[in-house]
Amino acid sequence: MTNATKYYIWLTLALGYSTPKHKALSKLYTNIADFYSGREQEWRLSGVLTDKDISALENMPLKKAYEVIARCNELGLSILSLDDPAYPKKLMDISDPPAVLYMKGRIPDLSRRLSIAVVGTRSATAYGKMTCNVIAGSLAKVGVVIVSGGAVGIDSIAHTAVLQAGGVTVCVLGCGVNFPYLMGNAAMRQTISEHGAVISEYPPDYPPGKHTFPERNRIISGLSDGILVVEAGVRSGSLITARLAAEQNRDVFAVMGNINSPYSQGANELIKDGAVPVTVFTDVTSYYPQFHIEGVPDDMVQKTPVHKTDIDVSDDAKTVYNCITAEPIHIDAITSAAGLPVSSVLTALTELELEGLVIADRGRMYKLK
Repeated sequence: MTNATKYYIWLTLALGYSTPKHKALSKLYTNIADFYSGREQEWRLSGVLTDKDISALENMPLKKAYEVIARCNELGLSILSLDDPAYPKKLMDISDPPAVLYMKGRIPDLSRRLSIAVVGTRSATAYGKMTCNVIAGSLAKVGVVIVSGGAVGIDSIAHTAVLQAGGVTVCVLGCGVNFPYLMGNAAMRQTISEHGAVISEYPPDYPPGKHTFPERNRIISGLSDGILVVEAGVRSGSLITARLAAEQNRDVFAVMGNINSPYSQGANELIKDGAVPVTVFTDVTSYYPQFHIEGVPDDMVQKTPVHKTDIDVSDDAKTVYNCITAEPIHIDAITSAAGLPVSSVLTALTELELEGLVIADRGRMYKLK
């Protein structure tokens, strides 16, 4: 925390959080205290603020910022403001960086390390979970910092895979760092703070809202060199993060998914629109030779299931079995490929499940075991 931190906190309390005005003022004033002490005349001369903004500043006492600092001290949280040498330089590149970051843990020096955001659906399939675990874990093992949002689904799987691999991960929240949100992930966030950082632009006790999650997405992508979408439907919030990443001149990667799975439609559309298709973690790291990343964590590689040649099941079950792939495939596609009545396919699938040859996934999807 610097001497100017209290003034940046005061700015956010008055003007809000996701706004380019904070960055504009930081460029105009080497010492933001001069802006504060200049009062209305100086605020108008800055050319950055509206009458509504000036009124908000006049009505926001500086003591409110001191109260936030006291609360952070009580909770053991660190504070980084735009003028702090430790403020992430990658984040300064975006048009609307947060004026203040509240943090539990420590953000690594991202100017010297490759950082990749990993995002995806909250309703991950077995394929999405496995793929995220392998790729995020492999990236972590070769020293890549993984950034995500701490939500259920792909976010949590990515964070957990990194921790299990002994890597570093940063969790960006859409509420105050201490707010009791998604308490099922509280232990995970605590572990993240011990091996990386849990951060937010919102002060302690700030509740989540519909606007806070889209706002925090720009920070996830802003902290990263590129963003990897593992699994996402056509209306997934992860696509918003991918769009923000593209606007911030970040690279966009997407895991190739089953064309019959609704959970992969968004990621596949990104690839059609120019995102880099990913099947292994080196598809990501090879884009950044400047970081000199080497090594292949073989223990993170999982074998793709293949058809067994000698199975003791009915003829219909054998037909259906040969139509099922390693990636989840919808029952309608299985029925069409098998050329059997739906009732026969359902009976065959039950037989194959009981024999431990296939796995039923959500959304009437099936895959090889």
